[in-house]
Amino acid sequence: MTMDKIRDSNYRTFIGIWKTSGEVRVGAKTVSLVGVDSYEFILDQNCILHKANVNIGDERSETFEMITMLPGDKVKMQYANSRGESGVMTGNLTNSIFTIEGDGIKFNGRMNNNCSILVGNWYMQAENGDWEQFITLKLEKY
Repeated sequence: MTMDKIRDSNYRTFIGIWKTSGEVRVGAKTVSLVGVDSYEFILDQNCILHKANVNIGDERSETFEMITMLPGDKVKMQYANSRGESGVMTGNLTNSIFTIEGDGIKFNGRMNNNCSILVGNWYMQAENGDWEQFITLKLEKY
């Protein structure tokens, strides 16, 4: 089975290095999130490797994610991080709106007109089924 090349999709706008900032709700307090995200083509431009290296408060967090195309212009996002967590999510970028959905987690964001800034929020599903915002995020392309 061959994949559609991700380089031919609108996800190519992510390629580059991004300054990452925001806030994370940890219990009853909010801590800053600061760092760098990078996106690069890999495997003959069939995939994108996303690397995040951020500080959440005083804690360093690293994430690697492989992004591949799915039918219908969606992407599969397989990640693992320095906390030992891993999983699979699906993403969709349409008309500057970027959404991600996973098991009990989702992201809603928007790119600016020249695709140099992405702002959005991460949400976690609570035990009662409600979605609670836990991260505000801003990525600015260098």
